[in-house]
Amino acid sequence: MESIIQLHSMEPNKFAEIIKTIIKEELAELHLHLKSVNNEEYLTRKQAAIFLHISVTTLWDYDKNQILPARRIGGKVLYLKSDLLNFSTPAA
Repeated sequence: MESIIQLHSMEPNKFAEIIKTIIKEELAELHLHLKSVNNEEYLTRKQAAIFLHISVTTLWDYDKNQILPARRIGGKVLYLKSDLLNFSTPAA
């Protein structure tokens, strides 16, 4: 059941909080959906760096130089685990 929000008497701070809450809920739902698509698992930048045994800085550099591009979803930088499994470290 949806509730009615009367904007004309609402303080801007309260309105901003409502919007933030709605966006967080939608992003959480989107994240769950993306995890279930094709049974793909997404890893955070830190998780991906640990998985590849490299530093977060090196991983960021790979993304910046399109060696191992990340996906940006809901303001988060994520890596597909399948991409990491197929990745080979570039020669120095």
